[in-house]
Amino acid sequence: MAPSAIESPLNLFPNGGWDTHHHIFEPSTFPYSPNRHLTPPAATTEDFKNFKRKLGLSSSVLTHGLSYGDDCASLKAFVPQLGAETTRAIGVIDPERTTDEEMQALNAAGVRGIRVNLYHYKAMDNVELQKKALQAHAERITRLALPWSLTMTTIHPEFWSELVPFVQGTIAKDGLQLVTDHFCLLKAPSMLPAELRDDPTAQPGFQVIMAAVRSGVLWVKLSAPYRVSEQQPHYSDLRFLVRTFVDANKHRVLWGSDWPHTPRMKVRTREDALKETPYLEVDDEHWLLTLRSWLSDEEWDLLMVQNPKKLFA
Repeated sequence: MAPSAIESPLNLFPNGGWDTHHHIFEPSTFPYSPNRHLTPPAATTEDFKNFKRKLGLSSSVLTHGLSYGDDCASLKAFVPQLGAETTRAIGVIDPERTTDEEMQALNAAGVRGIRVNLYHYKAMDNVELQKKALQAHAERITRLALPWSLTMTTIHPEFWSELVPFVQGTIAKDGLQLVTDHFCLLKAPSMLPAELRDDPTAQPGFQVIMAAVRSGVLWVKLSAPYRVSEQQPHYSDLRFLVRTFVDANKHRVLWGSDWPHTPRMKVRTREDALKETPYLEVDDEHWLLTLRSWLSDEEWDLLMVQNPKKLFA
């Protein structure tokens, strides 16, 4: 999947650029799971193509929306609609029910990783259940020797103090690449309590997460700044987080838009989960321009081209 240069008003991607985290939702064609945690409006493949063209991106990684549960029929349909040559995907499985044949079919369809659905495990607030979920998914990947990464995002960054040693002793030994989304949900000062704003490096989980990135155990997507900062549209207070991640290991960072910008992760009541929830309004152009200003040419190329090619192509 060699990216081609694409002209756009931003002119940010002379060597191409990867969006490693976006979704497609077409409930009229592919109904949502009855056990979903969120009901998003439609956000179609054509809508994303327009978004991609506007920013000047060349490749993308379609991340299966958890509103579809572990039914990846939509994913297998959306990838060719987006363009199989320029699109890879992250799927969702049920480690106990998804067959080997289905996982092989996902691989053939362009899937290059799976994400752990912590809602399914009722594990959003339970680190022991998160370890169990990680292990179950990892075993399915390694058993089939698939060239996949494994993604898990916890809303508790402090859990990484237990998750990292667990990963080092299990998943990493098998050579699996572990990815987490949205800055590992570490917060910029604007989203921290007053006592942590002067020293955001003191927030729970910060040091162990950076050590994991530095050692190469953990990949981090610099995605969805609105989940970790209140300073839209530029998210200026995220500079310290971006620089710390990149300085820790410039070869373990990725960028993703999180288009079409679903709300922040949380456990919802059944009634709220089934109610259509609008997307957030995000100025992706402003954010990309800000992010570009904080990085060297080499760092930008690693973030936007070389690192995603290594992990997903």
